[in-house]
Amino acid sequence: MNHAKPLIALGLIAFCIPVQAAQSARALLDKARERAISVPAFRRVDTTEQSATAIVGQNRVPQTPQTNVVTIEVDLTKTLARQTTTFGGQQLIMLKQGEKAAMKMGDASWQVPAGVFANLAKDLGNLFVCEKETPETKENAPVWIVTGAEVLDGDEAIVIETQGNTAVRLAQERMTEAIAKAFSGNPSARPTVKVLEYSAKHWIRKSDSCRLLAIQESKRITSVSIPGGTRKVIEQSSKATSRYSYDHVTIEIPKAAQEILSQ
Repeated sequence: MNHAKPLIALGLIAFCIPVQAAQSARALLDKARERAISVPAFRRVDTTEQSATAIVGQNRVPQTPQTNVVTIEVDLTKTLARQTTTFGGQQLIMLKQGEKAAMKMGDASWQVPAGVFANLAKDLGNLFVCEKETPETKENAPVWIVTGAEVLDGDEAIVIETQGNTAVRLAQERMTEAIAKAFSGNPSARPTVKVLEYSAKHWIRKSDSCRLLAIQESKRITSVSIPGGTRKVIEQSSKATSRYSYDHVTIEIPKAAQEILSQ
């Protein structure tokens, strides 16, 4: 969950998976994670589709569905990462090399990230910040199962997913942690989130344990303070698809950005 800054149908088949498969599912995910921090470079494209309904008093107001695409490229040999997305209708490019970061919003000049962008820059390139800050434990760990094998874009992949709603508790803890991190001021002013459903599905390449695809789906209720002392409730459904590639990843640093990164 990369703040990080987000599947369903197992049904009766879940009861046909032996205990050994559940154990190997966790081992395969761990191996995929280790692999991700050892490859020279990779690209991940996150596509998040979200629908929401705002509830104020007795009124239900459906919101316009939103789709957001974020591209993250990482060159581990140079401790270099780049993120490209859209923010407020403008293209946002963020570069991070070591502990230094630079960003460019639309046609503006390159600058040092500040405010909320500083927090984004801090976690850029660390795809496992959620796992580090809120790890799986005996109490919150989902039940992971191997559900089969598929050919994905020409690669043989093992398919692993959470069983039913066993991942809800972990998703709730990570969402709460992320909100506290993003809204570090007055706790009473923070949004509150109740995760109702959450599931995850991963495709792991057989040949080298590289993660090829991940899909996360969730339903949650968010409550936000609004002027007048009332709170607006938002029902949200989202689907986040992450596609990974490992070839031809080249990150170029513009001169103006390099000057900031070199300071």
